[in-house]
Amino acid sequence: MIKKIISYLLTFVLIVLLVVSVAITIVSKTILSEKYILGVLDKNNYYTEMYHEILESFKDNTIQSGLDETILDGVMTDEQVKKDIQSLIHYLYTGTKMSIDTEGVKTRLQEKINQVIQENNKKVNSSEQQEIDIYVSTIANIYSDGIAYAEKYIPTIQSVLSKIQNTLTKAQMIPYVATIVVAILLLTINKKESLKYFSIASISTGILFIILKIVESSTMRIQNILLLNKAFSNVLINAIQNIMFIFLFVGIIFSIIGIILSLIANKKSESVAKH
Repeated sequence: MIKKIISYLLTFVLIVLLVVSVAITIVSKTILSEKYILGVLDKNNYYTEMYHEILESFKDNTIQSGLDETILDGVMTDEQVKKDIQSLIHYLYTGTKMSIDTEGVKTRLQEKINQVIQENNKKVNSSEQQEIDIYVSTIANIYSDGIAYAEKYIPTIQSVLSKIQNTLTKAQMIPYVATIVVAILLLTINKKESLKYFSIASISTGILFIILKIVESSTMRIQNILLLNKAFSNVLINAIQNIMFIFLFVGIIFSIIGIILSLIANKKSESVAKH
């Protein structure tokens, strides 16, 4: 009886450890992976959407200033937007220097304005020059904000992300090793019925992950998320959905393994009973 109670307690601990181990692995390979995030951005055409969104903001401000939209030709490219966004992501995950080509935007825009002034043989007075400077600075700020929202908070986000990565890197071996130790203890204490307990642990772990996906689908309504802008919201929704599907897939695999172990355990019990 005592052996059975201990076996069930170890099975419960094993379930907890399996859930923690799998969750850490999935989070490490998704949210905490620069490569994964860049893949999600690519899949959702984030760079192109942000290019068009920034360009529209440029145009709105240009119309208000009384200038022609053609002044914006060549001031920004989609490749530049992609490079700067990737620089931001790389900074968030590694802490290396972030490079956003705001000065390049200002320089190219100023050159275009100077070109128009020369073509029209116009002399710019101090008041007009001040307005031009304000316009150029505004366009540069629009670009910077388009690449990195709330830029002053970026270092804080990077710091938090770095701490989480370091903590998981140091701690992730603990649940892995503990899982193996508990499995060995379970096998040692109750070798004859170990398959039954392993099947219970596997099925329970699988069901928990499947329930997580069901709860997300029925209550979270992540399709309605709207943060910062539509492009960013689409990326966030896609990332969450992908992670939830990974949990669902893992849950199904664990459930299948558990069922197989249960069938083997039952056959083994029937075979022993016959003899």
